[in-house]
Amino acid sequence: MSNQIEDLREQIDNLDVSLVSLLNEYLYFPLLIGIIFFFIKKRFTNSKERALLTLDINNVKKELAKKEMKDIEHDSARELEVYEQCLKVQKLNNGPLPNNTLVSIFKEIVSASLSINKDVKVSFLGPRGTYSHQAASSRFGDSVLYSKQRTIADVFRSVEKKESTYGVVPFENSTHGTVTQTIDELIRTPVKVRADLYLPIHHQFLSKSSDLSEITKIYSHPEALGQCSKWLNTKMRNVEKIPVSSTSYAAELASKELGAGAICSMVCADIYGLKVLDRDVEDIKDNTTRFFVIGQSYDGPSGHDKTVFSFTVDHRQPGALCNALAVFKEHDINITKIDSRPSHQYHWHYIFILEIEGHIEDEPLKEAFKELNDYCVDINIIGSYPRAKEL
Repeated sequence: MSNQIEDLREQIDNLDVSLVSLLNEYLYFPLLIGIIFFFIKKRFTNSKERALLTLDINNVKKELAKKEMKDIEHDSARELEVYEQCLKVQKLNNGPLPNNTLVSIFKEIVSASLSINKDVKVSFLGPRGTYSHQAASSRFGDSVLYSKQRTIADVFRSVEKKESTYGVVPFENSTHGTVTQTIDELIRTPVKVRADLYLPIHHQFLSKSSDLSEITKIYSHPEALGQCSKWLNTKMRNVEKIPVSSTSYAAELASKELGAGAICSMVCADIYGLKVLDRDVEDIKDNTTRFFVIGQSYDGPSGHDKTVFSFTVDHRQPGALCNALAVFKEHDINITKIDSRPSHQYHWHYIFILEIEGHIEDEPLKEAFKELNDYCVDINIIGSYPRAKEL
């Protein structure tokens, strides 16, 4: 029996060697793809590119460390489609490893591939424990660097100034609609939308106090307060509601005051040492928030994309907006979302923000945007990105 155990342990040791080798081989290919992107961007000679493709993994790393290659690009279109890849590996799984465990492992492999040839920093609306933090970590894993920001505008500024590689910002909620702070920044800044992702949102009511009757004030982000309006009106009608910059900051404030509570995520209970006084207080139980991943640019078509852009029209011209929207109907392009925000140029003048199906490089969209120029001014492509599936 002891010999059998020793044999099994030896087999495990051999598998360890194979796993390490396979993981490094897996990460070798994103490095090579990054090098190809680099040479395409720099228009280096084919001979130099071919020579690099013959290098082993350690020599590739040395090449990446050279000063001239610090701006190497990732195959980010593929790396940002984590959910799609996770669906593929689940189909390959025959057990006994549970699918959720396999997905967690695979996400960390993808996270490592993001960070292996340069430091990848991801900004999010902080502090730690916010839904933005959870969305960012679910997308990018634990191998990248994270930077918490005080406001959504700060996330945009961090990416705009290249202090962060990516930012994760809430875009819309299934209960409460568009996050206007994000829309305003998308219009204002030159950063681009690279991807979207969905996160199921379940709000908890946390406090240092032991009973709801002891609560005299409630902190939360304005979006969360809106998503829990029925619960607040039913159980907390006469309690003061105080909007703050994030749900996690609300929990931090509640942890310092007796009689204060916070609407936030369950994660905050452990982070800030709070008691759960009521669970799942959101109005709609399948409450979901869609987040945008923002960066300096967006990628080429994946075959399953969306495009978001902004424009204005001459409001003095009757039917100007109608004519603009009709262009997409004529080209059989589906409009999935439309918003408007004040332009701040003069009173009652608006910027329209549309999300449509397809990539800006797709031929139907190219033709549509040519025609759109006849009806619109200040057209700005905010991003084209692979569509994520809602979980």
